[in-house]
Amino acid sequence: MQSIAILAASALFAIALTAPAVARAAPGSAMGPEARTASAVHAADDAWETAEEQGNAPFVDWLLAPDYRSIGSGGKATDKAAIVAHARAFDKLPERAAKVAAWKAAHPSRAVVTLFGDTAVLNWISTKAGEEQRIYSCDIFVYRGGHWHAIYSQHADES
Repeated sequence: MQSIAILAASALFAIALTAPAVARAAPGSAMGPEARTASAVHAADDAWETAEEQGNAPFVDWLLAPDYRSIGSGGKATDKAAIVAHARAFDKLPERAAKVAAWKAAHPSRAVVTLFGDTAVLNWISTKAGEEQRIYSCDIFVYRGGHWHAIYSQHADES
């Protein structure tokens, strides 16, 4: 639980640094404002996954805050530019979707969203027998311009 507190503190620091810069409209859409609800955060995360799987780099670019960072299980930081480039590189390859599906099958999980005003913490928690409290990843979102935007992610190792 102490690591969750450290993660939350890091995320709140990241929010303070990036929040003003994320207010933009979705590219090429007439999307209305999203609700400030846990289900809207979960939907934004699902849309993000789909966009990466389908190579929709413009959506990934829009969703991620300018100073977005993802911290991998080994502690390596990946910035927004690398995530967007990665989405562009997979341009709807079936291998990407198959890889994601295989990972999900091996790591069943449920999403738990906690709201703090205009900030949301989404944890993916294991549902595998014996690992019910294991957190696979945490995504931090901020609500700006009527939409949820990702500002920070951190991932656990698979062991």
